[in-house]
Amino acid sequence: MKTIRILCATLAVVAATTASAAGIESFVGKSPSRLLKQEQPFAKAYRAAIKDQDLPDWTQRLAVGFPAEKVELGGRTMFLVSACNPTGGCKDERFYLLYEPADKSLTGFFFLAPNTDAPGDHRMALSRWIGKVPPKERSDFLLQRALQDAQDPEKDASRLPMASPATPAH
Repeated sequence: MKTIRILCATLAVVAATTASAAGIESFVGKSPSRLLKQEQPFAKAYRAAIKDQDLPDWTQRLAVGFPAEKVELGGRTMFLVSACNPTGGCKDERFYLLYEPADKSLTGFFFLAPNTDAPGDHRMALSRWIGKVPPKERSDFLLQRALQDAQDPEKDASRLPMASPATPAH
């Protein structure tokens, strides 16, 4: 009888681990708008993080953005989701989100890229954190990624297709 209980407990742990791994992998490659529609824990964390924030309308739907990427920071598995303002050709406003499925937390960085054609442009100083204040490792990662993407022509989100019109995520 004891062997059966141990076997059942082991099977339960394996099943939970497999379900968790499948859940984690379900984020990879999805667009930000798809994540808002299909991944309820992410959508809930996102809505809580942007609630009462003074953000542009496009951030409600995250209609244009890059596929979610799995990242490891500080020994934790997270997903990087990035979206941008399609009206500005995705050059001026970007939103970077780190979502941690284990605790369903989200940290965001609303990034105003500096205009490289305008010397002395200080728009980046108006960038801000959304959600809980990130540890230094996460904030450094998001800031570095935002600056890198702003200079990388391959990261031109204006070439990405927009999500199909739908009701905004609230």
